[in-house]
Amino acid sequence: MSILPDHSLNAFSGQARKGRPRQLDLTEDQKKELSALYLATNATRTSGSMTLAWSIFCANHPDLGWDASARASKHKLRQAAYAPGLLRRNLDGSLLRAGQRASWDDATINFGVCVPWPWRGSGDKCAEKYGVRLGRFQLLACHDDATSFIPAYSYIIRYEQTYRGEDVAGAMIRTCRDVGIFDAFVLEGGVWKSDRVQRLLDGLGIRHIDAKGRPQCKLVENFFNRLWSVLSLVPGQVGRYQAENKAMSEKYVACRQGRQDPRGIFPTLAEALEAIDWAINYLNTHPIESREYGKWIPAERWEADLKERPMRQVSADFSWLQAPAIVRRKVVKGTLRATVPGPLGVPQRWHFTAPWLWQHEGQALMLHFDPLGEWPLQAVVTVPGSVKVLGQVTCSNPVSLGGSGEDYGKQIRQIMRTEYRLLTSTGKTGRESTLRAINGQTTVAQGVKVRDGEASADTPPESGGTPARVRRYQLQDPLDKAAGRDSRITAPQPATPATRDDFAALRRRARQAEHSATLNF
Repeated sequence: MSILPDHSLNAFSGQARKGRPRQLDLTEDQKKELSALYLATNATRTSGSMTLAWSIFCANHPDLGWDASARASKHKLRQAAYAPGLLRRNLDGSLLRAGQRASWDDATINFGVCVPWPWRGSGDKCAEKYGVRLGRFQLLACHDDATSFIPAYSYIIRYEQTYRGEDVAGAMIRTCRDVGIFDAFVLEGGVWKSDRVQRLLDGLGIRHIDAKGRPQCKLVENFFNRLWSVLSLVPGQVGRYQAENKAMSEKYVACRQGRQDPRGIFPTLAEALEAIDWAINYLNTHPIESREYGKWIPAERWEADLKERPMRQVSADFSWLQAPAIVRRKVVKGTLRATVPGPLGVPQRWHFTAPWLWQHEGQALMLHFDPLGEWPLQAVVTVPGSVKVLGQVTCSNPVSLGGSGEDYGKQIRQIMRTEYRLLTSTGKTGRESTLRAINGQTTVAQGVKVRDGEASADTPPESGGTPARVRRYQLQDPLDKAAGRDSRITAPQPATPATRDDFAALRRRARQAEHSATLNF
């Protein structure tokens, strides 16, 4: 990068800047070849190796007369190899079409969000005092690389402000279910290359393009840059970079520590989701200008391409790939056994049986199930290393509730909420809210396809037309009742003793608890 010597407005006076002339001029085909070599290298976690790419290029083109043994400036090489528009083309040079390739990535929202958190005992001082958990949670976005249209996104709310492989698989499953199956996904490493994700891609026939260590290969990165500019209207901004906004960052820390009430300073979850919907719909419906491809509106090109060539649709239910518990176990006496945490964080022994399991006696199979699912608990059994479903099995042993205070705190930290949004070219939005807490999972869907046919993507509700900063009324949380009912179970309020009998009952329960703890020890 070159730095202008004059940092005033005179630097933009229109005078031509001078620099060293290029030592070598490449043809357009040579530029594309060199760029492809650079993209294929993986020198570090964040970039490729231009030196290596140039060395290979020179070995393939001895007619250039370049001394490959002499190390060249990487800035000169990047300038020579610049070829715009490669990420919107196929390997044969043809233009991508909508639905052909999508790039996925996560992003940390630049402002704090107040999420209703009625659970007590997790150690969150803000939640204990104000009933909300403040955080900058993860946005998982699907970016169509041909049009820059965003058809869907998921907002993952976990205690530690992270996301897992099951969250990625869930976001992809919902997107393919409601939008269609892309030909290829461009993904980085980490959980994006987990077994769960890979099994989903194999099952749907989606090609995986590896972008590990090469974030410049994902066009979704460019989208996030534009998204932050639009979302700068939302209050509570801490900045794109760490502690960029010092005053708001200090308020964020004070609220997280329970020293200040975040409500009124940072947007609520409903306001934040409304703002994100508005910002993404704004980018979907406003022009993009490119030196290589001209000017277009993502939503219009997306709709036109899909009308000409529709995407493949999901023909089977792959929701089991996002099951919270996925274990590999051997069939013993016609039973699959697994020990995983159950309700209230207590490890439980689960026994799954089915008549057909005897046919696989001694074989190792994959068991997919939800420990907090409805009873009788069902699990899906698959062949390891594939998405071939052998059948369903049923849990045969009863599961008991109970646990210590430590179990409560651990399980509260495992509470997860997902806000999924389906975005259409007309600006309408489909919603699916899922709360996975202590005693089960609650899902509220509107305007999206669900397994039991509760809703349809044909008539999604209208999205808000203005950002949350303009309209700051309180929106009803569809999962508020489930969270309140769950929190009453995890943190019951003891009655205030008013008589001697009440005190005696309290002492009797305390002795019983001590005796039980001694026996367990």
